[in-house]
Amino acid sequence: MLPALSGARHRRLATAAGPVDLWWHVGPQRPPVRGHALLRHAVAARCARPTAEVGVVPDRLGRPALAWPERFPPLRLSAAHSGPVTVAAVLAAPHHGTLLGVDVEHLAAPPSPQLLEFALTPAERAALAELPSVLRQSGFLSLWTAKEAVAKALGWPLLRALVDVELVLRPRPALVRLGRDRAPLGWHLLPVRLPGRPHTATLALHHRPGHH
Repeated sequence: MLPALSGARHRRLATAAGPVDLWWHVGPQRPPVRGHALLRHAVAARCARPTAEVGVVPDRLGRPALAWPERFPPLRLSAAHSGPVTVAAVLAAPHHGTLLGVDVEHLAAPPSPQLLEFALTPAERAALAELPSVLRQSGFLSLWTAKEAVAKALGWPLLRALVDVELVLRPRPALVRLGRDRAPLGWHLLPVRLPGRPHTATLALHHRPGHH
């Protein structure tokens, strides 16, 4: 029997790294459910175990991890929240180099010039400016959530990601620079739509078959 968390919704997403269980919860508080609570629910559901048996703690880089990993298959965990929305993602990860990050954001108005200057590299700002004006807000959120999702996968602080993670938007969001590495391999970005919500969410995964 799956554990009960009222209002939690679930999708299983096919990715290059394997199926990802994505859970989200919408509530009146900010955030409505703590990320670790939703992750405990997600792991319990994935492994068909009682929620009480699942503990989530930060790893040495601050990423969520299982408190008792020996009791479960190898998993990667990530969570985020924006306003009333909390998201959590779980991925089976038999290889050490498999990484997972998720982020979700919403802006009620277009980003200000100050926010664009703060959050994006010059190349990203130029790419955003090439979009039709009606697409720039969604394009900015795609960049922002992807940068933060990559940061969460690596255990980087967001401020580092704003400088050291660089993306392109077309033909689809993709990672083109990671620090000094101008050809980062194995990264996949997956935009996710949450039914009935204006929020933008992105999954970032690192997976290179044959690399342990």
